Amino acid sequence: MPSRIPFPFRHPLPGSPNFNFHFHPNLRPRVVRPQTSSFASSSSSSSSLSASASSASSARAPPRPPRSRLFVWARRGVVLGLLGTGAYLYDRQFNASAITRSLRTGYIGILCTIDYKINFNPRNADKIEALHERVARRLKWVIDTNQGLYLKLGQALGLQAALLPKPYREAFQHVFDRAPAVDYAEVEGRKNERAHPIPKVFLQDLGLNPHDLFESFSHEPLASASIAQVHKAVLSPRKGGEGETGKVVAVKVQKPAIRKQMEWDLFSYRTLMWLTEKLFDMPMYFVADYVSSQMRLETSFTNEARNARRCAELLAQTPELRDDVYVPRVYGEDEGCKESDRVMVMEWIDGCRLNDQKAIEGMGLNLREVMDLAISTISAMTFSWGFVHCDPHPGNILVRKHPTKRGRPQIVLIDHGLYITLPQKFREEYCTLWRSLFVLDVPTIESIARKWGIALDANMFASAILLRPFQVRKNRQQKEEKPELSQYEQQVELKRRMKTMLENEQLIPRELIFLTRCQRMMQANNQLLGSPSSRVNLTAKWAAIGYTGTLTGSRSLHVVGMRTWLRDHWDAMIFRLTLAIIDLAFWATRIKQLL
Repeated sequence: MPSRIPFPFRHPLPGSPNFNFHFHPNLRPRVVRPQTSSFASSSSSSSSLSASASSASSARAPPRPPRSRLFVWARRGVVLGLLGTGAYLYDRQFNASAITRSLRTGYIGILCTIDYKINFNPRNADKIEALHERVARRLKWVIDTNQGLYLKLGQALGLQAALLPKPYREAFQHVFDRAPAVDYAEVEGRKNERAHPIPKVFLQDLGLNPHDLFESFSHEPLASASIAQVHKAVLSPRKGGEGETGKVVAVKVQKPAIRKQMEWDLFSYRTLMWLTEKLFDMPMYFVADYVSSQMRLETSFTNEARNARRCAELLAQTPELRDDVYVPRVYGEDEGCKESDRVMVMEWIDGCRLNDQKAIEGMGLNLREVMDLAISTISAMTFSWGFVHCDPHPGNILVRKHPTKRGRPQIVLIDHGLYITLPQKFREEYCTLWRSLFVLDVPTIESIARKWGIALDANMFASAILLRPFQVRKNRQQKEEKPELSQYEQQVELKRRMKTMLENEQLIPRELIFLTRCQRMMQANNQLLGSPSSRVNLTAKWAAIGYTGTLTGSRSLHVVGMRTWLRDHWDAMIFRLTLAIIDLAFWATRIKQLL
């Protein structure tokens, strides 16, 4: 609609001069008096007309044009960019990049999920290998970039290499190598340095720097892992001349960023487990809270010191192992060393990693004896102690010459942060399960599987426990020859079996998650050295010891009675006889391989 009517209406009124009525849609009628001949009147009228014209002109002026959408979006982009940059800098300087790491993980998780959703189908069956390569490469990138607790995920994937497609085996071969270390300034701290964004570990936890506690302290760490790094030091004399002096020790110092990153990393882990369950219809989230609580304990060095001392006590009660397995001494307040959740002082031990075949053979040690000790130790923890070291990767088991037995090996257990305690009922069922597998007690095997909510037939359940194909029940019906499945069909079938097995996840003992992981680690360690040991047989022998209750007394004579006690020992004898036969088969296979 125009701003005003384009022409005036002239209405002659009787008995009065002509008046011009100018109408405007938003204004009342304005009366304009007729012009006179006088100069003043003309001037006044001219001024009035000028004002009227000016007013009309301003009324007719178009409104200010709106700013273009491009300008609005550009301005919003600049504001958001400034806010994002500020948040990133704050997160990097004051929050150890915890949020940035989580966003990076979320991006990779979403990218891999979309990739699998779109490309994992029968139409792309010939491109499954390329899909695995892309996903493995992305996972490797996020683990290498984030470091910290993400290295634990990489180690878990690396240990499952034999069960995963080939691209994953190639991507995670490096995860047990030395992790990046932090600068010495992050360890020691300086009281006059207030501007540094990350708190210094020694200064914050102990109120001292290393040279206040030790005669010497190496600035460069001699070992670095996902959570902490180890410095070599020499104990200082205590006041009054008491205690050890000149003793070489290992000082384990937690990396400063771990405390800030931990909860964000665990949140990312739980989120990914939840999304995996929802998007791929696989029950995964039921273990998330249990795993998160165990990981929190692993970052507490006070808890680790307590675990190390208890492990040493249990070793002293185990005659088969106490001379051949060693736990380094942990120094506490009694030895003049302060303890905290992020600093721990322990005895320094020289040794090589469990998977360093060249170094082991260079010391003149037998690979089979080394692996037998390692497998027996973890088996004793599982079946006899009920107190299990759940992170026995090659870097946490050192090998050295035995200090008193010439030509014999001694293994040294370090990094005692991740332990689980097995409930008595579960441990008895687990011992019974291993015994039943070797005496082919199918009803007992199936009964335990039902108790644990695992919906598998006896053969599949046995294979899952032993981590190798195992048949406890032969199918009487002749199986029809089936066509060979494609890679896509094999993985779909594996998913179906996994989903079936985890159908009743609420009944599955959470401890079984870590025990299976632990068994897989020992299997991988054995394979790295060429499988010199009969892992399954050694584990089963310790299951027999645990079943009779050597340390716990749970199935001793005065507890179970004469009849049950005799039956247990009869079963144990049959059990050991079965293992002896399997041992002969194992050595026959080894000789055949050598020939």
